[in-house]
Amino acid sequence: MIRLVVADDQSILRSGLVALLRLEPDLEVVGEAADGASTLATVAEHSPDVLLLDVQMPAGTRADGTPGPSDGIALAQELHELQAAQEAQAQAQGAGQEGTTGPEVRASGSESRASGPESRASGPESRAQPRIIVLTTFGRAGYLRRTMEAGAQGFMVKDTPVERLVDAIRRVDQGLRVVDPELAAQSLSVGASPLTTKETEALQGAAAGGSTAKIAATLFLSEGTVRNHISSAIGKLGVANRAEAVRAASDNGWI
Repeated sequence: MIRLVVADDQSILRSGLVALLRLEPDLEVVGEAADGASTLATVAEHSPDVLLLDVQMPAGTRADGTPGPSDGIALAQELHELQAAQEAQAQAQGAGQEGTTGPEVRASGSESRASGPESRASGPESRAQPRIIVLTTFGRAGYLRRTMEAGAQGFMVKDTPVERLVDAIRRVDQGLRVVDPELAAQSLSVGASPLTTKETEALQGAAAGGSTAKIAATLFLSEGTVRNHISSAIGKLGVANRAEAVRAASDNGWI
């Protein structure tokens, strides 16, 4: 049985998708979420095998009062980094055990790491993160590139036929990658974002309606530096002003 969490802020769409997925005999929806913070909490609670994740969701608020990930790609990146940290910790613990107890411990440790889904339920310390399929209404090539760089295993548009999505879930659960073929072709033609990290963050702030002063405060930069980053982005994108830069970067999925 493949255990799923479905994260999408559009409740009608999410409920319909959940109902369709529950018709499949080998799929079990164990949780739903409507924003970034609640998605992380639901994943931590249920340890799903696969997470179906919307690109554009509100951040929400974590239990400690801080905002959740800004969108689905940032959430995928956070889970990817958490997985890497858990693997590093497990390797360090394995090395320590090997140094004190010998080869027998190394063998038993390998068995526990390779034991599959059962190891997900063995507790927060050893829990693997889910494989991720990102779903989007917007078929933008830049989203695909950013999604894969964030550690997701699949990228599909929301109007994909449900039977194709179900097949993608099964393939991703087996460790394969699944990408919408049209977006894959577009991604090759569009290429990587020409923007630096700070230019991207400045345009993201502008896209959210932030003034130069607000963007500067959020990024801990001076207003002059923010203006320089936005001006540089305008030049790289070959547009005339901030609004056109935001539109061009958004259309390509770079912000």
